[in-house]
Amino acid sequence: MIRRQRTRLIGLFLLSDIVAIVLSFFYSYGLRFYGQIIPINPGKGIPPLSSYIMIFPLFLALHLLVFYIQGFYRTRLRRTKLDDFFFIALNAVFTMLIYFAVQNYLMAYSQGTTPLFRFEFTISHWFLVVYFVVVIFMVSFLRNQIYFMMKKRFAKGLNLQNVLIIGAGEMGTAVARKLNKYRDLGFVVRGFLDDEQREGEVIEAGEKIPILGGLDKLADLLEKGTINDVYVALNLTNYSKIMEILKVLNKFTVNVRLIPDLFQLLTLKARVEDLDGFPVISIDEPPTRGLMWFIKRLMDIGVSLTVLLLFSPLFLIVAVLIKLTSKGTVFYHQERVGLDGKSFIMHKFRTMGADAEEVTGPVMCRKDDPRITRTGHFLRKFSIDELPQLINVLRGKMSLVGPRPERPHFVLDFKEKFPKYMLRHKVKSGVTGWAQVHGLRQETPIEKRIEYDFYYIENWSLLLDIKILWKTLRNGFIDRSV
Repeated sequence: MIRRQRTRLIGLFLLSDIVAIVLSFFYSYGLRFYGQIIPINPGKGIPPLSSYIMIFPLFLALHLLVFYIQGFYRTRLRRTKLDDFFFIALNAVFTMLIYFAVQNYLMAYSQGTTPLFRFEFTISHWFLVVYFVVVIFMVSFLRNQIYFMMKKRFAKGLNLQNVLIIGAGEMGTAVARKLNKYRDLGFVVRGFLDDEQREGEVIEAGEKIPILGGLDKLADLLEKGTINDVYVALNLTNYSKIMEILKVLNKFTVNVRLIPDLFQLLTLKARVEDLDGFPVISIDEPPTRGLMWFIKRLMDIGVSLTVLLLFSPLFLIVAVLIKLTSKGTVFYHQERVGLDGKSFIMHKFRTMGADAEEVTGPVMCRKDDPRITRTGHFLRKFSIDELPQLINVLRGKMSLVGPRPERPHFVLDFKEKFPKYMLRHKVKSGVTGWAQVHGLRQETPIEKRIEYDFYYIENWSLLLDIKILWKTLRNGFIDRSV
């Protein structure tokens, strides 16, 4: 049901983006060459519109491809206006960079001895400046108009999906809370039916939802014809009640959704698969698979390689400082647990004295830890000690973004104390993560960090990775606890 509504809305967004790009492209052409805002070089004159029409399909395809990779047509539909504006601007930047790469390749190819075709067109840089501004505002404006029209229609009661939930327990409340997140798609939870709750009581599930009565009221409510969808969210111990409810529901044309309480046991994504006609629920399914996982890996390689090359002089300076201020090696190599619970060796700049754990054994680092050297204190303050982990990223042992890896000693302890702790290892460990950009570091209770790690895994997308990297660049490098 939600998928159908989302598909319709995605179709509207796709159409609005195409219209916005078309309008922006040709409006920018007119504004640049006929608007008399920016003087035209007399020697070049006005390029023919046909030349720009020839390259327009490439612009359109690149915009839509980058939007798709950013998750505009696949992930959570509603973001803040500021987030939308930022990622639309990022889309315009990537589109232009890719266009320039394609243009330079085609022009270089045309210089060959026997090219199959000639490409001698050079796009106006001032046109691109105008287009960059126009397309960002045009795409943002049309997307906001869609939200505005949807809210206006739903405010009038048009295209609403009225939902009734049977069962006001933990599972029923979770369903209501989830549906309330999709009010922009027209879903309105009208109430609960539950034999164990008093009629007229109110359940808080993102919004206040009333108890409409016991299960005996089901037929009367459906007779009114105002309910479109019924969710059955009873405990499976109420099997006989569920069968009676289904008998009543079969007499009406409402859409019926059965949610077994098995889903209360799930932590990660669940997926229903087909085993030759038998529905099979795959529980705790990690979301990082397929094409998006491949693109995430390409991003890991590109960013880590670039940063390692750019910061190689800094590595040399840090190495000299470590050697001058304390005895021991420059790098610290430590065993950590990563993807699928497999161990790997993580690399860091050494920030403690040599043999720091010879007496204490494996212990967590704490604030004002006396084992940390003066240079180490500075390196930890600005997270410079973490930079060698990019070597782990390049080798595929870690990712730029993910849950922070722990040492085997602590993993053995945590998996006994905290249920489902090992689900953190369903994805690659990261140099930075959702917990870290929210200021949760080693002194934070482990259960709080696990909560943020699970949020990241359940809601993973390339967009979320980019958001975490942006937050890390903005304020995540400085550790205020040091």
